[in-house]
Amino acid sequence: MRILVISQVFYPDTVSVAQHLSDLCFTLGKRGHKVTVITSRFPYEEKNVKYSPLEYINDVTIKRIWGTGFGKKNIFFRLMDFCSFNLYVFIHLSLLKQKSYDLIIGLTVPPLLSFFGANLAKKKSIKFCYWIMDMQPELSINSGMIKKDSILARIFVRLANSTLNNSDKIIVLDRFMKSYLVKKHSVADEKISIVPVWSVIDNVYHGRRTENPFRIENGFGDKIVIMYSGNHSYVHPLSTLLNLAKELKDVERFLFVFIGGGVRKKEVTEFKKKYDLINIIQLPYQPREKIHFSLASSDLQVVILGDGLVGFTHPNKIYGALFIGRPIIYIGPSPSHVSEILSELTGNIIVTHGETEELKNKLLNLCNDFSKIEEIGKKNQEMAYNKFIPELLINEMCTIIENITAKYH
Repeated sequence: MRILVISQVFYPDTVSVAQHLSDLCFTLGKRGHKVTVITSRFPYEEKNVKYSPLEYINDVTIKRIWGTGFGKKNIFFRLMDFCSFNLYVFIHLSLLKQKSYDLIIGLTVPPLLSFFGANLAKKKSIKFCYWIMDMQPELSINSGMIKKDSILARIFVRLANSTLNNSDKIIVLDRFMKSYLVKKHSVADEKISIVPVWSVIDNVYHGRRTENPFRIENGFGDKIVIMYSGNHSYVHPLSTLLNLAKELKDVERFLFVFIGGGVRKKEVTEFKKKYDLINIIQLPYQPREKIHFSLASSDLQVVILGDGLVGFTHPNKIYGALFIGRPIIYIGPSPSHVSEILSELTGNIIVTHGETEELKNKLLNLCNDFSKIEEIGKKNQEMAYNKFIPELLINEMCTIIENITAKYH
């Protein structure tokens, strides 16, 4: 099968979407499909780095197109990068010949990309698969990025409806996403498949806690490390976690580690400076080959979901936390895909936003006996090995994709 994939991010970028998409494409290539990826020459975060315009990796052809690389210094620069990339993908898709591919796969990064993909695929007699990792524009509207009744919101809603209507298959990450599409967008139930994303950890560190090389390199010592690792997105409010760090600033055994980047990274930096919090450490994204060390250097992993965003986004940090065998602190609304997973386990901490005092009490109680932390972590890991095996989930995705065109031949 000839497959074209359009996405702003791809290998070797380290953001979550890039890693999951790379896993899928490389597996499709191994299964004998001819996969071509159209993506950006710049990483998602670091615009001072530029990738090769053409590569062939693991049976996948990667074409990285031109676009501005101003970065995220201000809204104007971000808009320029966004528009230039979308424009060049649009031109590339417009020039495709009829039936030049069997299938186009589009994602939600950036949001408008799949609108072009779905509509042009239909004109070119090519099937289109829409892999929804974030529900747009609902996510931006409900998080306050776009005003609900604004002209911009209405335009984006129409574009989203067009994308959904012109997609031959839609893949979502949880039942809340599917329910929303069926009820609010009247998408046919059989058109939607649910496949959660998988842990992108290729190895698991099994060594002694204090001998973890990442822990040693960064001077964590024997402190209890509470880690938030991943995109500091506007849909993951950090205020409750930051206030916890402030509440525990005089308790020397706790260390709060923030790994990654994003729009809220500055918020962490400013909060740390304002309250002179030496118990907060900020580190950059870690390469995939070292992520098992960085995640395993923690004692507890934090997963955050903003209020009112269930069904619109799907924090996948939970899968990595389960796989490395660490207790989870979940800050967010319930029910959600995170709370449903944790409801099958005992000992993990669940609080809503603003419940800093309750979070502190639960954390102190848990950490009174370190053996409880290890026991909870082992049970979390057992669930991951039983229910969220990456190879099985990736192959399930591949089978769904292969079946899109199978019934048309």
